[in-house]
Amino acid sequence: MENSGIIITSLRWDNIYLKARLDGNTDGMRFAVCDRNCRNIYPMDCFDPETGELTINITNVGGGKMLSNGLWYLKCRSEGGEWTSLPISMEVGYCLKDMDKVYRYAGNCYACVFTFVPVRDGEQLIFEMTFTYMVRNDNIRKRKFKVEAPKLKKRFIKRLIWFLENVINIIYQTVSHITPKNGTRVLLMSESRCPINGNLKALDERIKQRGLDKNRLKMSYFFVRILEDDNDLKILGTWLKLAFITARQDYIFVDDYSTFFNNVKLHPKTTLVQVWHAGVGFKAVGYARFGKKGTPNPWRCCYRQIDYAIVGGEFLREVYAEVFGIDRERCLPYGLMRLDNYLDAKRVAAFRRDFYDKNPDWQGRRIILFAPTFRGPSQRTSYYPYEMLDWDKIYDFCGDEYLFVIKQHPFILTPVDIDPKYAGRIIDFSGYPDINELFYVTDILITDYSSNIYEFSLHRKPMLFFAFDKEEYELMRGLHRTLDRHAPGKVCRTTEELLEAIRNGDFETERLYRFIEENFDNTEGLASDKVIDHIILHNGK
Repeated sequence: MENSGIIITSLRWDNIYLKARLDGNTDGMRFAVCDRNCRNIYPMDCFDPETGELTINITNVGGGKMLSNGLWYLKCRSEGGEWTSLPISMEVGYCLKDMDKVYRYAGNCYACVFTFVPVRDGEQLIFEMTFTYMVRNDNIRKRKFKVEAPKLKKRFIKRLIWFLENVINIIYQTVSHITPKNGTRVLLMSESRCPINGNLKALDERIKQRGLDKNRLKMSYFFVRILEDDNDLKILGTWLKLAFITARQDYIFVDDYSTFFNNVKLHPKTTLVQVWHAGVGFKAVGYARFGKKGTPNPWRCCYRQIDYAIVGGEFLREVYAEVFGIDRERCLPYGLMRLDNYLDAKRVAAFRRDFYDKNPDWQGRRIILFAPTFRGPSQRTSYYPYEMLDWDKIYDFCGDEYLFVIKQHPFILTPVDIDPKYAGRIIDFSGYPDINELFYVTDILITDYSSNIYEFSLHRKPMLFFAFDKEEYELMRGLHRTLDRHAPGKVCRTTEELLEAIRNGDFETERLYRFIEENFDNTEGLASDKVIDHIILHNGK
């Protein structure tokens, strides 16, 4: 057996990443996760020579796939050589007993389990990684119903839903295969936002500006708020309509998690493009929070059908490859379409004139925009604990100089309960549809883990971060990056700290400029044109 001379000196988990530190000459070496006889090989193009670490994303070992049940090994080979298992140091062998990992999902009814054991392979010590997909009830005929619905009535409803989901999929498959795919039909859709806005709106406007909707493309639209509805049968009725619409499309653009595609296998000639509604923030989403409450299903998930994801720049390709569980090459760094001409001077001036014409009392006052993200595990249970703010102190601080304007996360539908005595200084402006337009008149942004920092940073205005629950949020929700290291502004824990920072102009703006440098590429051209030209008109080429 060939000895590569490389040895694993440490092994650790970093959320969904398994990281192995390698010692030895890695020049020209290739790495892979393989089964015992190398019948299934998943190449790993993720070795960092600077850190010496090999990184495996266990939610996507390649092609948007999870591992299948069985034994797996880390292996390497030189050019033209055979795959050989990577040996481990004795220290790693002793630590393997602490490496076992359980990723639960679907209300703890299902789990993906990784276990590690040291084994002898010839003259060297290696490790076996066993992957097992587990369910609380292993009866395949009952698991969908009994496990998730212990009561008879609920069990019946689950059976009915399962039946209707299969009917919807049959309808989709039938219509899609009798409808010619000629590259002309485009659907813009969202199951969580209505009406059209953000990146989808920018794409739609650009298609119409170029006249493509008149002489080349047939546009369709479907915007509903399915995720707010807790009536399963009503949702299925919406999906029935959606099955006929999506089945006829060549290109489908979505801007968020889309539950419909959990249950329908897309036609192979239909291209699904995720344009995501947000820039990059701090809270972990998608597979980046695999194993936590509300995590996506590792197999039956709309993300697994994504052909392309549009991201803001090169730096963000790794982030969204992790989020969607897709290969990095599918994350296209074209920029965010809603930022096309976003800072155009005429556009900004026109908005400001119109805004102050409608809100003349705000003229001459500095606007503090408070726009945090939601708390809670899902859209239906979203809330924000406004009791953590000291309203009296905020009101007194504002005086005649400031306005404290609140913009709730779109998931939160309950209005902010503001005492009438705070009128004129503390204002709920959550009904305004586009927060990015509000940034034109905002002087200071206060947020927390939200992605709104992405757009606001382009204005080069100060930001503060109200993170009263920093440790708990990081532990329970999970973060891509920590606030302490990466927030483009000062991090505060209390109302007093926020107001003191504003009073003293202490915004730590050097963090803002570092954030801009890391997250924005100096690219030319409109992101919308890149999406249209490279994906729609040239089919991703």
